[in-house]
Amino acid sequence: MLTALALLCLNLFEEKRKAPVAPKETETRIRKELKKAEEKKQPPAKIAEVDRTKDRDSVTAPDIKERVRIAILIDDIGQDMAVLHDLLDIDVPLSFAVLPHQPHSTQAAQAIHRRHRETLLHLPMEPQSYPKDRPGEGALFLSMNDEEIRKQFQKNLASVPHALGVNNHMGSRFSEDEEKMAVVMTEMKDRGLFFVDSRTTSHSKAKEAADRTGVPFLARKIFIDNDQSYKASLQILTDLLREPATINGNGPVLLIGHPYPSTVAALRDAVPLLEAKGVKIVPVSKIVRH
Repeated sequence: MLTALALLCLNLFEEKRKAPVAPKETETRIRKELKKAEEKKQPPAKIAEVDRTKDRDSVTAPDIKERVRIAILIDDIGQDMAVLHDLLDIDVPLSFAVLPHQPHSTQAAQAIHRRHRETLLHLPMEPQSYPKDRPGEGALFLSMNDEEIRKQFQKNLASVPHALGVNNHMGSRFSEDEEKMAVVMTEMKDRGLFFVDSRTTSHSKAKEAADRTGVPFLARKIFIDNDQSYKASLQILTDLLREPATINGNGPVLLIGHPYPSTVAALRDAVPLLEAKGVKIVPVSKIVRH
């Protein structure tokens, strides 16, 4: 009797160890459900490709009588290397403003230099909306004394090798103070750098400070991508050919854009059209006032 009881217990133990097997029809149903779930997945939409062909084909631009020069500066570089490489692959001498102390600041500046494009230090400065809007690491503030401004500027410049010039990131409050801007300009003058005013405020004193210190100066004329729309950016770029100052050659034109997918796409499509119509795109240094 003990032996029979032992055999019964052993059989029960073996049954427990066996993994339950799903019936064939259950397995088939599960596979069908997985397939349906997979088919529902959609690839992420690409901003730069939305209505791109239709918008591009609708653009017309007039011919201009004489060759004119413009510069295009792309701000906010240093956070994403992939978009930088996309911009570097556009076959014109775009210029790039690199933020200091970002994950790829130094790497980006070196990549730009290897591709024989111009690098600027994109210098963070205090905006009117601070502290709601923060300019980022390395920013200059009105609360800093002159020595603090000089030291911070030097640290920022060291993180962006090969910089030939400087332009402001934000700075609607800081750039309105001529004395503080003069401290920055003096540091730039000692290093042979030029300054590009992004014109984040209509009351900027950057030009006055540059004139005082003898720093070559240029102000932004147009933002390409305020609304981050491919269609709007493309229109702004092609409207250059209708701008009197551009057509008549009355002054250099500097455009500033950002590394948005829509801006990259607009530049790819607009650049050949601009060049075909008589616009020459040059590095920023070629149109800075000396």
